[in-house]
Amino acid sequence: MKSKIILNILIVYFLILSTVLLIQISSKNTNTVEPLPSEITAEDKLKNSVVLAINSPVVIINEKQFLIDEKDTSLVPITEDGKVYIPIKLLETAFGANIDFYKDTKETIVRLDNKAIIFKNNGTSIEVIDNTSEETIDIDAKAKIINDRFYIPLRSFADIFEKEVFYNNDLMIISDIENLFDPIEELDILEELEKQVKQLPIVGNNENLKALLKNEQEIINPKTDLINIENLDNLLKEEKPVMVKKTNNYNIYATKGFIEVYFVKDKKETFSFKIEKENNNIKDIQITDDRFVITYQSNNTKTFIYDISNRENIQTLEIIENNGNFYKNIIDGNNLYTISKINAYKDKNKLPYFCEYVYEDNVLKELKEKTLTLNEIFYFPDLNDSSYTLVSYINLYSTEKFVANSVYLGMGNNIIINEDAIYVVTSNNDNNNLYQFKATLDGIEYIERKFIKGKFKALELDKEKQFIKVILEDGELFFDSELTKR
Repeated sequence: MKSKIILNILIVYFLILSTVLLIQISSKNTNTVEPLPSEITAEDKLKNSVVLAINSPVVIINEKQFLIDEKDTSLVPITEDGKVYIPIKLLETAFGANIDFYKDTKETIVRLDNKAIIFKNNGTSIEVIDNTSEETIDIDAKAKIINDRFYIPLRSFADIFEKEVFYNNDLMIISDIENLFDPIEELDILEELEKQVKQLPIVGNNENLKALLKNEQEIINPKTDLINIENLDNLLKEEKPVMVKKTNNYNIYATKGFIEVYFVKDKKETFSFKIEKENNNIKDIQITDDRFVITYQSNNTKTFIYDISNRENIQTLEIIENNGNFYKNIIDGNNLYTISKINAYKDKNKLPYFCEYVYEDNVLKELKEKTLTLNEIFYFPDLNDSSYTLVSYINLYSTEKFVANSVYLGMGNNIIINEDAIYVVTSNNDNNNLYQFKATLDGIEYIERKFIKGKFKALELDKEKQFIKVILEDGELFFDSELTKR
């Protein structure tokens, strides 16, 4: 009796073990993983996934932004004849593949996951070699060399390495999971992902910033229209007013304790108003009919905004403080942009911060400080300087809104602001990127990027301020507000 019971137990155990083994074998032979249940979060779905987009040099790997090639922002996925081609460099950046290119034979060998894949330029087949076998696979989309860089069909890569590709408009997600997202129920997530993968400049993180600041680059400060500033300390020792700025309508003087403003008509001066001076290191003065803006440099860049609509009762509206050295103030219409720079090469441990002092009836009403963390700093792939560029933006006539702040690494000096639009050009050899941003009361928003080939010389507005002009050694290009070539 006991022997029968033991035998039955053994039989049941054997059946369970066999079932488990069959399930394991079956799962190994299945190329795709079942779709994820709906309760799994988007963050979970994006783990071990690679997100990319047509015509974008950005790739998101495990939820962090990188460039397909840190040295070449022209390297992007493309479509030809309805098929998607990816630069072979993407396999190295995103999956850690080893890539060898042979110019003589125009072959590329990709080594990944114990496989060696041989692509030939314009070849109609691919050789696949693994630890146990070698086979040749016919393909309907040829690998090809484009602008001296090797491209392969995305579908061929996915098939060989048993990857799933999720498509949504220009967005593509490479993963191990079939039907990764629901294009209807999760449309908001997909649109946000597409925005991120097309976003330039891209968000900084330890991996993609650590190798950028290898060489210190010079900050070129724009010319100022201030006069006598270099020698102001010595001139004020004589206890006479020193002219520091002259405009068509105003002459502005510095005294030991004040900035004095005189209205000029028919070459005659009439006293208008004065304000108490912060220090003698004056960097910029801007004046409109009812706003007065003055920036000083001490340890930080400090910009004072005054309401001068009533010259008998000058009101302090705002003080904006950025750490770093003053670079430029721009008043465009009703909007003030104040820009400073921190040498990130020298001051590697100095994170950018902003401080805003809000006044009411000349009394401090509110103080708001913000220190930016690394993942709030954007960087331009084609570094044009080794500085953090701090941009504060405020509508001078809507000062109840807090100042909008952004920080960029490598913005350089080619910056133009026109009607709430900010244009920046960065260059790397003959590869140039023209970026457009839009300033709103809620912040500075990235709009788009235009890639331009050629030897860059200058960025300008045309005389009528209708078009952006990119000057190259071999000619000029004109773009309208939507970066459409004219």
